[in-house]
Amino acid sequence: MGDVQVGFVDVPGHEKFVKNMLAGVGGIDFVLLVVAADESIMPQTREHFDICRLLGIPSGLVVITKTDLVDPDLVEVVREEIREMVQGSFLDGAPMIPVSSRTRAGIDTLKGEIRRLALACHERPTDRPLRLPIDRAFTIRGFGTVVTGTLMSGEIEKDQEVELIPGSLVTKVRGIQVHGTLTDRAIAGQRTAVNLQGIAVEQVERGIVLTIPRLFRPTQMLDVRLTLLATATHPLKNLVKVRFHQAATEVLARVALLGQDALAPGGCAYAQLRLDYPTFCLHGDPFIVRRFSPPVTIGGGRVLNPHPAKHKLTDRSVVSALQILQGHVLSLKIPILVAAHEEKAMDLRELNSLLGLSETVLSQECAALATSHRIIVVPGAVPYLLLTETVEQLEQDTLAQIKNFHGQYPLQKGISREELRKRVYDELPLEAFRFCLEDLAAKRKIDLQEETVSLHGREVQLSPEGEEVRQMIEEVYRRSGYQPPPLSELTSAVTAEPEEVRKIYFWLLKEKILIRISEDLSYHHDALEEIKHKIRSKYPKGARFGVAEFKDLLDLTRKHAIPLLEYLDREKFTRRVGNERVVL
Repeated sequence: MGDVQVGFVDVPGHEKFVKNMLAGVGGIDFVLLVVAADESIMPQTREHFDICRLLGIPSGLVVITKTDLVDPDLVEVVREEIREMVQGSFLDGAPMIPVSSRTRAGIDTLKGEIRRLALACHERPTDRPLRLPIDRAFTIRGFGTVVTGTLMSGEIEKDQEVELIPGSLVTKVRGIQVHGTLTDRAIAGQRTAVNLQGIAVEQVERGIVLTIPRLFRPTQMLDVRLTLLATATHPLKNLVKVRFHQAATEVLARVALLGQDALAPGGCAYAQLRLDYPTFCLHGDPFIVRRFSPPVTIGGGRVLNPHPAKHKLTDRSVVSALQILQGHVLSLKIPILVAAHEEKAMDLRELNSLLGLSETVLSQECAALATSHRIIVVPGAVPYLLLTETVEQLEQDTLAQIKNFHGQYPLQKGISREELRKRVYDELPLEAFRFCLEDLAAKRKIDLQEETVSLHGREVQLSPEGEEVRQMIEEVYRRSGYQPPPLSELTSAVTAEPEEVRKIYFWLLKEKILIRISEDLSYHHDALEEIKHKIRSKYPKGARFGVAEFKDLLDLTRKHAIPLLEYLDREKFTRRVGNERVVL
């Protein structure tokens, strides 16, 4: 229309084809409500109008056709009936244009109004993830499968990798057509035909969504705000089966009303829809519900959480969270969605799989929330989001576990990182574990060693009894010189309980006062330093000596000499060459 390109979606009017109308009406910007002057408002006209209201279509106009077939007085009667029907709706006060396709009366006026509405439309966001609900699929010989739909958000390009959801089929775009013209790119708001590579037409059903790979996942549970039309003939009872329509999708579902047993005509409620088959929805998506039989439109609403947990029907606590999700403040919604997530940590892509926003907008919003300490953003290749209170609880649990470990094992420096992670962070990503440890260390609550974690400033202190055992063990090793006893003999050489001796022995190993050189043989640190000094004194760097010379130097038996030489090799103090050692 002049300098404006307008795409029309002609939806069927007959009541038998309302589900086809629902498949086509998703993603439109404004409506032309067509009423024939010789028939006036038909039942399906009212249903179509109700559907448009429930879907939240913002604007439109009314066209009265076939005006050449009736008297002008009858046209005025039809006008009045339409005014009465649309009162209080998005079409209240909208232009009402009488036209005749035979005489062309009113056609130019109609074109002008369509152009005005088109210019007033907001551009659909192209920076959001690609989303194209498929309403048709067919095969063209020589090209393969072609799918069509209205591009709801994002953009699509030739040769782009795309995914079909549900089904998780990943393929490439062979070609794109917009308004009958081949193009390399289509943007949000356009009716688009897409030629898919390597996909059979039998694999594509109406309602499947074309999107970017590995971001979204299908769902069979939806938390929603549901409105029952005032014209509904019966209240909606709990767990009644309905037909759920969203974009091009139709699937059977049961309505679980939250906190109430029934929904009266004209009323609203929070509910959970439990679908028979998986579908793809995002937060804020409008939907329609129709009776299971006969299939008549009875209501609709908005998706609040596309991936909720299953709620108990009597659980009223979830309603307060859904009230926030029904609002328009994103900064209030994000903590609610993070809290409702099945795991304590939610990565940014997972959050966006619920919202479908641009990555830039979502990242900025999360950064602002982190600054105000309402959520914690854990850095990583994909950032993780945790509620501030979740992190606080994790850190409290961490300190409690470390304290318990110190009580159970007073002679150990600290709990191993791996053990601590299993106890507190088993179901959380490694990034969250590291973040909490670093945060606690920065607050001077804990000390981080290479492999262990301890409470800040804690030092291992032996009890008076333990100190006495330590002195006895060290005395045994000092007296034995270069031929210390194995652990099995140490317990009988010290006058204390064998278990206590073993505890102090292993503590001395951890403190590197004793050095284990083989499975059953340990030396006092001072004795090993003396041995190295004696070797250095007799053999300069580069000199060689054999096992016999080593035994004579230290007055050793082979039982001690061989493990000592192997230890010195491991320490890079000596290197074995044949049957000799070279001093390094």
